Amino acid sequence: MTGPVRTEILLVGGGHAHVSVLRTFGMRPEPGVRLTVVAKELEAPYSGMLPGLVAGIYRPEECHIDLVRLAAFAGARLVHGAVDGIDPAARRASVAGREPVAYDLLSLDVGITPDLSGIAGAEHALAVKPISTFWPRFRSLERRAAGRFAVVGGGAAGFELSLALAARLRREGGGSDAAAGRVTGIAGGALLAGTTSRARRYARAALARNGVALVEDDAAVEVTPEGVRLASGTFVEAEAVLIATRAAAPAWFRGTGLPLDGDGFLAARPTLQLVGHDEIFAVGDCATVLEHPRPKAGVFAVRQGPVLAENLRRRARGQAAHPYRPQRRFLSLLSTGDGRAIAVYGALAAEGRWAFLWKDHIDRRFVRRFNDLPDGRPDDGATR
Repeated sequence: MTGPVRTEILLVGGGHAHVSVLRTFGMRPEPGVRLTVVAKELEAPYSGMLPGLVAGIYRPEECHIDLVRLAAFAGARLVHGAVDGIDPAARRASVAGREPVAYDLLSLDVGITPDLSGIAGAEHALAVKPISTFWPRFRSLERRAAGRFAVVGGGAAGFELSLALAARLRREGGGSDAAAGRVTGIAGGALLAGTTSRARRYARAALARNGVALVEDDAAVEVTPEGVRLASGTFVEAEAVLIATRAAAPAWFRGTGLPLDGDGFLAARPTLQLVGHDEIFAVGDCATVLEHPRPKAGVFAVRQGPVLAENLRRRARGQAAHPYRPQRRFLSLLSTGDGRAIAVYGALAAEGRWAFLWKDHIDRRFVRRFNDLPDGRPDDGATR
């Protein structure tokens, strides 16, 4: 940025929407605007590729975005730390162990935390959320495990992770039978509840094909160092337990005085601005657009990115923000860890190697957009 700073934009978190903002402002800087990004982790993982990372399909660098390089490309200041409070009256964000950061415009994209209520002994398990720290925590857990895993959660994340673990065991064991009986998926209700019966048939077949045991309609109530106890009294033996169940909003939101929905997530308007706060935006899983509630899925954060970038630019110019209109139906591509994937779109479902190749292409292209940056930063306002 050249010239005097008129507007300080603070991005809290390195989520999918914020990396889009950084790239957009790097490609087309806004005169008079300075960006600051505060992030706990300097490498932002792309959630869609984490099961592939566990399976051994991807290397860590292939599914993480380099925030240091991306921030430099955007001409943004980068603060390595965790925001633990917002003072909307003073327009300041507090950062643990650091000086507060002032802002004129603020955007929050900090993800979600695990909701471990109802599961005693959850400290013995590895919660998948937050994804920003998942990989190092998983490697530490893996080194302590003898090879029997249980995955608590019957949604898309739990399903993909169970199959990814089976794929990892096969890869390390050197044979197709290396994973048999060593991974158990536990769903408190039906597997992939909310999808079609056809999608669930494909999912159950994929688990069986890859030697993953499945328990449905039996919720986990306790985790011990030896495994998982279920509501029925059944005990599933496992040296390592991963939890991919429903997530919660960050607890520090409650102390900010910012508007929240009934579950504690930030309450946003269709413009992605918080209710009653034109200067504060919230995107991704940490927020709910009250007029358009949607599942907590990465696809929405990705789609919000360009809208957020444009609205931050418009507000810096003193213009009104444009509304974000999320799609009602969205494509889910669920990797089965064996070179195939299940494609789900509304009432439609199909499976095959073509679906995995499609998913792999989409995921790799997304990460490359933020890691394979043009040399230098354009200063003429042109997009290239």
